Amino acid sequence: MRHLPLALACIALGACTEPVSGGGPTSLSRHVDDSGENRWLSFDGVNDYATTATAQFPDGLSPQTISAWFELDSIGGQQALVTVRKDLDSGLELAVNDGMLSAIRVYGERTLVAATKPVTTGGWHFAAYTFDGATNRLYVDGAPAGNSTDLPDKRTPTSCWLGTLDGKIDLLHASLDDVRVYEVARTPNELAAEAAGNYARPDSGLVLELPFDESGGSTVYDHSSFANDGQLGDGVDERMPARVSPSASDTPH
Repeated sequence: MRHLPLALACIALGACTEPVSGGGPTSLSRHVDDSGENRWLSFDGVNDYATTATAQFPDGLSPQTISAWFELDSIGGQQALVTVRKDLDSGLELAVNDGMLSAIRVYGERTLVAATKPVTTGGWHFAAYTFDGATNRLYVDGAPAGNSTDLPDKRTPTSCWLGTLDGKIDLLHASLDDVRVYEVARTPNELAAEAAGNYARPDSGLVLELPFDESGGSTVYDHSSFANDGQLGDGVDERMPARVSPSASDTPH
């Protein structure tokens, strides 16, 4: 195999590592494509989706948090925001079901917990699901929205889907931004601060962070330390959610 110089390899791949002071494999810095704008993705509710890698994702019975910002274009039906799963044998779908934020167990498609009040179209909302090893909790716009002690399935996710359960159903008709997965249960105060626009990145526990701020292309870059990069629509144009750049009067949150 012909090896490219580092600079050319970075250009070809769109992301790379390069040595920093100290040298060695533990002293590598990763660079990703970032437009410098606060961009987001728009899903058409017909066939748009994205997928990511799942390195270090927690199993279903371990502490965790899944969060995202979203703005609905339509209310009806079950629309997945983020799905983490092991085939259809185990996993969790964070979804909006007829306007109600819900955490749904993939196996058997059973709702673990659902919000008691619906969200609406025409504005951005912050959604979060946490599990601390005993209790499922939902938050909408930083406020507690529901809880239960119905246990998720244990198995470790091997795929992460955005805007769908599996690329075919529960397709999202909405805009999506700042998807994050943690291997810790974020606190109510942390989630309230994030919903208010005061996000503080934790020192540890973050395993996926997707701001969707790339300048273009089909790759979405993970800004956590685990490089769980993803693909829009498996690189197929008609399945790729649109990248949206904000105007001066249209910022997501």
